[in-house]
Amino acid sequence: MTALVPVITTAGLAAVFNAESDGLEARITHIALGDNGRQPSKDEFSLVNERRLIPVADGERVDDHQIHVTAVVDDPDAPEFWVREVGFMLADGTMLAVWSDTRPLAYVSNNVPLLLAFDLRLDALPAESVTVVGTGADLSLAAWGEQYTANAAALVDQMARHVELFFRVNDLERGR
Repeated sequence: MTALVPVITTAGLAAVFNAESDGLEARITHIALGDNGRQPSKDEFSLVNERRLIPVADGERVDDHQIHVTAVVDDPDAPEFWVREVGFMLADGTMLAVWSDTRPLAYVSNNVPLLLAFDLRLDALPAESVTVVGTGADLSLAAWGEQYTANAAALVDQMARHVELFFRVNDLERGR
């Protein structure tokens, strides 16, 4: 799969420079998902057909010009759709960047949560001028792996106790 290269919008660029001139960082707080595939433009202010606006779960700076952003789509009552456009939204509602393609990126289903992870290269912006504000949910695979490993270890320990108990009961029944 080729890298997703979002287009930084003119409004997003202006918001970053305005924030920086005030001594602040622009803050990515939400990811917008839509189903209209096209060639994105720097003149866009919103997605063509936004279907979901989800809060960023977590994010971290990879280097001066790259940010890792994660989010999860998990709403069993919302309509299902193919994701063909993604907008990265700042705290003030400005769309910083937009990605779109006629080929779908993912399918949003009511039955399965969708974990999204993006690495945004922001080379056109001043170093460290954008940050991510998330809900604090750690959606990294490493964190989930540690959780599953701990659960698996607990289950194996539980099974070992059951096997030991089985042999003790069996010994008692045989009079040993």
